[in-house]
Amino acid sequence: MELRNGVTDSASRVPFRRWVEVELHHVDLGIGYELEDLPAEFTEREIVFLTDRFTGHPDVPPTRVTDGTRAWSTGRKPGAQGPEVTVTGAPADLLGWLAGRRDGSTLTPAGGPLPALPPL
Repeated sequence: MELRNGVTDSASRVPFRRWVEVELHHVDLGIGYELEDLPAEFTEREIVFLTDRFTGHPDVPPTRVTDGTRAWSTGRKPGAQGPEVTVTGAPADLLGWLAGRRDGSTLTPAGGPLPALPPL
């Protein structure tokens, strides 16, 4: 199935994509439910989805995203047009940055500046 901006995903992921809509839009309401309140399983799955979504994107430098325990890679492949940037932060902050809901000011980039991500 095709999502907005031409992103394709399998029909088997529709239930998770609906869960994303419920959770992230619940945060967007501004009623006190924050990214830190999201279930850990949800946060990790969405970080995986978003890092996969930006993998190979020509406008995103090679980037390693880590919460200090787990790590994901995204952007162009390492060695392709510049060094890899490592972005470290709490899971909620990483999700917020990847989803365009936080500016990344609480994240720690190493190897270069915090990459600007294209809109979802």
